[in-house]
Amino acid sequence: MSRIKNKKSNLPDAFDSESHKTEWTCAAKLAGWINEIAKEKDIPIGVAEVETKTKDSGKRSDIIIYKTPKNLDALCVIECKQPFWDVFNEELKEDARNKGNKRKAPYFATCNFKKLIWWNTERANNPVLTEEQQILEKYNFSEIENLDEIENIRYREPICRELGKFISKLYAVHTGKEPEPKQAIDEHLIDRIHEKIRVLSYFYTDIIRDKFHKDANFAKSLQNWFFEQMWEFSGQQNDFDKAARQTAYLLVNKILFYDVLQSKQPKELDPLIIPDSLMKGSMMQKTLQLYFEEVLKIDYETLYTHDFIDSIAFTDDDDLVKQIKEIISVLNRYNFGTLGYDILGRVFERLIPPGERHTLGQYFTSADVVDLILHFCSQNEDDKLLDPSCGAGTFLVRGYQQKKLMNQFKKHEEILDKLWGNDIAKFPAHLSTINLAIKDLGVLKNYPNILQSDFFALQVGPHGFDNDIWRKRRAKTLGIDEREITYPRYFDAIVGNPPYTRQEEIKDTGVDKQQLIANAVMFGNKKIANISKRAGIHAYFFVHGWKFLKEGGHFGFIVSNSWLDVDYGKGLQEFFLRNYKIVAIIDSKVEPWFVDADVNTCIVILQKCSDEKERMNNLARFVLLKKPLRNFIPAAENEWGKQVERKDEIDKLITTILSHSKYYENDDLRVFPVLQKDLWKDGTEEEIIIPNTLQEPKEKYGSTYKGAKWGKYLRAPKIFFKILEKGKDKLIFLKKIADVQRGFTTGANEFFYLTEEEIIKRKIEKEFWMHKDENGKWVPNYLICSGREAKRIKNKAENFKHRVLFIDRDRKKLKGKNILQHILKGEKESVNEKPTLQVRERWYELSKIKPGDYLFFYQMGERFLVLDNSSKVFTDCNLFNIYIKDENKKELMGSILNSTLFRLLLEIQGRQLTGALTVIKVQVYELLSCRIVNPMAISKKQEKKLQCVYNKIANREMESIFDEIGANNPSEVSLDKIKSDRRELDKIIMGEILGLSDEEQLEVYRAVVDLIKSRIDKTKSVEKKTKFVEGIDVMMAKVDAINELKKRNK
Repeated sequence: MSRIKNKKSNLPDAFDSESHKTEWTCAAKLAGWINEIAKEKDIPIGVAEVETKTKDSGKRSDIIIYKTPKNLDALCVIECKQPFWDVFNEELKEDARNKGNKRKAPYFATCNFKKLIWWNTERANNPVLTEEQQILEKYNFSEIENLDEIENIRYREPICRELGKFISKLYAVHTGKEPEPKQAIDEHLIDRIHEKIRVLSYFYTDIIRDKFHKDANFAKSLQNWFFEQMWEFSGQQNDFDKAARQTAYLLVNKILFYDVLQSKQPKELDPLIIPDSLMKGSMMQKTLQLYFEEVLKIDYETLYTHDFIDSIAFTDDDDLVKQIKEIISVLNRYNFGTLGYDILGRVFERLIPPGERHTLGQYFTSADVVDLILHFCSQNEDDKLLDPSCGAGTFLVRGYQQKKLMNQFKKHEEILDKLWGNDIAKFPAHLSTINLAIKDLGVLKNYPNILQSDFFALQVGPHGFDNDIWRKRRAKTLGIDEREITYPRYFDAIVGNPPYTRQEEIKDTGVDKQQLIANAVMFGNKKIANISKRAGIHAYFFVHGWKFLKEGGHFGFIVSNSWLDVDYGKGLQEFFLRNYKIVAIIDSKVEPWFVDADVNTCIVILQKCSDEKERMNNLARFVLLKKPLRNFIPAAENEWGKQVERKDEIDKLITTILSHSKYYENDDLRVFPVLQKDLWKDGTEEEIIIPNTLQEPKEKYGSTYKGAKWGKYLRAPKIFFKILEKGKDKLIFLKKIADVQRGFTTGANEFFYLTEEEIIKRKIEKEFWMHKDENGKWVPNYLICSGREAKRIKNKAENFKHRVLFIDRDRKKLKGKNILQHILKGEKESVNEKPTLQVRERWYELSKIKPGDYLFFYQMGERFLVLDNSSKVFTDCNLFNIYIKDENKKELMGSILNSTLFRLLLEIQGRQLTGALTVIKVQVYELLSCRIVNPMAISKKQEKKLQCVYNKIANREMESIFDEIGANNPSEVSLDKIKSDRRELDKIIMGEILGLSDEEQLEVYRAVVDLIKSRIDKTKSVEKKTKFVEGIDVMMAKVDAINELKKRNK
């Protein structure tokens, strides 16, 4: 283990002035905790103690647990090592076994503070018995890496919890109250492999980090490799860890799969044996590659071809070579030919623990979402299915299950022939190949059709998929006589979960990726789509995938839902309308379907259709599920009857969705059908479709498509459309009566925004932080930065904390002024080198933005207020300035903009931010396109009443929308609970002006409460799941930080 002794985080430095905990001091901790737990749980075993040395050797028995409190006979000996040790290590096991024998202890255990393995001493003495027969139980202690942190609650609590289970079971088994536990062969093999991968990763992390800092060519190759996986690269420790884990998984996967294949085809493949004398990594690589090349003669190109990450696996490091030889030796103990393919299947399926998937860049879509998409898109066992970004193969594996369910007589190789996958990265292509192959390892012709390629580099000609490049590549390793492949020209269904990266975020990897994506919107010499560069890559998958799809074939993706509402989604909307029948767009009101990727998603189901009339007369169904998918779809199980039941329930849900041709809503879901010709009209004439009252649009569809907010058909409550219907002559777009401009984007708030205390301290001259008002009086440049500063609609300017600096002079004209010292200080701190400032002629000059009549917070949470800016306060970029065009209507607009009705309209117009954020965001163009009550439609009498009530509401503190309405749930809403001034204002706007009845006004309040509450509840469902960022448990990290601060403050 010498090579990893120097890992700073794992082993204390002998010359460090600070003291560090060793495995021996931590063993004493474990012994103390065992005694405390035994006393607390009243377990009558003897004391646990740490012995300095055994009687017959200089080695210490770390922990001895005695049989009874009055008996000095040893019950169990525990040998402890540092966390980087393999807990199954033969040297560690032998040391513990020998000590157990000398102590005549019936049991011994090996421990690295991450795991504890409990062994039966008598069985371990018998070389005939397998390892899983010698082991009684395994306990997962913690994720600790540094023993100095052993008393940290995030490690101590799980260790103590597992220790309690261990000593309870130890006592029960020893006294005969319970039988000895038995280890399943597949469970043990998985544990063994996981532990070896963990240890290999330690080595690879050090190797990768060291080479990255010392070898410029390697550093460049590593960055390019990351970008090819569509990962961010920062050169930090978590990047090295991620690459190391993937290196380890790839190597172990190759060795394991080779052993399985060799057990099936012993005549074609020799047993994998490494000579004891081999100690060089380069020789290890050459030896293994000779074995792997024999597999390539059969097939499995995606598993055994070589790429950059594979080169890391082998270095001339004695200890690393020893670890690789150990995993080969461990796997050689198993006769895979006799294990049974169901057992082997489970081993491969569970090779990557769920918590590890994010670290490896693999995002797994839930089986419920996958099966729903598959059932929408494919109802025939012979349908040819393509997943163009297949990842680990979830869609393909579930597609396999679906076809098998349709026809139990369908052979494994026949099903594989209908499933096709592609991924740009080696690791997911590798996983997909294995996950399909293991469906029946007993079949000789077991060749999953997985291609590792950039999907946008795959060409489609006038006669379909042009696959000559693929055929030639495969021919290098596969004689045509051995296997004849029929490549589909078109596919019946394209399904998947494509990447969410934006085109503009793609890094330069030496491949002209931008050009490949640009080619995606071309078919022959014709441009078939206008997709914004701001759109996600998934938009281009829809376009390029269309070329692979046969006429009438289905397309099913789960993607970011941003395209429904954002300006740059209009190109995708237009492409759908011109090329597909939109079957269904499905969203969930109550659960995120893709938590790991930190993005809000929807399911899109399309059908390729070249007939314009047929497309435009198609009903696109916008579906909002009000309950989790689990309420509609039973859990996936292996039992045949349960699988059939699950299939039937999915089909039932699809039938329910497709059976409605008019607006339908119940407690479970909502279906909003819209003719595609009306969607076209919606995007060309700035009109909104009202359910069941659709008017016939123009017959021709050649007008310019400007885009529309399709999200309203999913989210908007029915009352929203009733408002549009009743108020069609009294509602206008805000842009008709106002202009909007965002506040300052300074690029360096710390330079431009100062408090008066800071200004006075720096003696900055008043002309730079004050201005003259219309009366010639000097007034500070008051500034508001965030919603937390505003308690009311009308606020006193002096209550705002910051003042903004305006420096509009050349440097030479500032000579002798204190403001110049402020500029020089900024340059000393490299403020002038910030990107936003570098493009300015004078980096320190901030262009003035006229204060608006009203100020709008573009991110809206539970509280809602549009600020009355009669005091002319300047704004940061978190707020928008609203300038009312008609001077006579400025005061009246305060009532309209702060009404509950406007909040409802904004809820539909805005879009929810991703992840665990409960706010919606409204951009400038969205605010301008939001409907409001036309002030010209308000009578003088109504205007006077509104102004009276507005003065009341504007001068009190504004509370959350739930407090304002007096309800936390839609069912709790009643008119008498609403704050009196708000109710008075809303009653005039909604009742007197728009003509909504009291019941309809109640529906407005219910809708606002429901929309905001649903967003919060959906976010909470994300937070409930332990969130990891690059392998770090965020919540536990927060707890640790708080505890550390408490210690320091004592």
